[in-house]
Amino acid sequence: MLDPVKNRRYTDHIVEQLKEYILNQQLGPGERLPSEAELCETFNVSRGTIREALHMLEHDGVVCIKKGPGGGMFVSEGNFFQVIESIFYALRWEQISFESLMETRKTLEDRIARLAARRATKTDIGELGAILKKMEAPDTDHVQFVQYDTDFHVCLAKAAKNKILEMFMFAVKELHNRVVDYEALHDDLFPVAIRFHRDICEAVGRKQPEEAAAAMLAHLEYFEGHYRKNNKNG
Repeated sequence: MLDPVKNRRYTDHIVEQLKEYILNQQLGPGERLPSEAELCETFNVSRGTIREALHMLEHDGVVCIKKGPGGGMFVSEGNFFQVIESIFYALRWEQISFESLMETRKTLEDRIARLAARRATKTDIGELGAILKKMEAPDTDHVQFVQYDTDFHVCLAKAAKNKILEMFMFAVKELHNRVVDYEALHDDLFPVAIRFHRDICEAVGRKQPEEAAAAMLAHLEYFEGHYRKNNKNG
């Protein structure tokens, strides 16, 4: 239920109430929200105040505003990249080290590998295998390889059947790809990386959590060592 706003910080309260309204009403992506006029009446504020609140929600990826016939305000499909942008900015601002980033990956992906080995379906394992084949293709360049590597790790997180872990993995891997200077990596890294990914995939396929976690740790530690050796800023 939406209530009139009585506090002087009108916009903040409207933003919070609209977020709660979307959650409480269990509105899905694409569902229509009340019109500006209805919100003005409900909150007893001016149209300008409502528009300011809606623009804040749009910027945060919560709603989208469509103009023209059939337009209005709708629950957004979601823009996780906006969250990543905020995290990435904070990471650069705080000058978080490569060591901290790798420590995060080791902690996160240990659990992901174990859960994936317990929970992965045949479909999940097939998707991991398909990505691995793309990585192994002789005409795969560095840019494609990095994308396939990201796809593999996110797919593994998906196989863990934990949406929060999947979201964190996606965010951390995207941040990792921006922080790491892949130009500093030697070509000999990629064949080794493929072998590690194959070990992870096979352990998951055999439903062996300890083996999957060990293969993941070996993969990440090898990458960390290689990067430090070849990147003077690492």
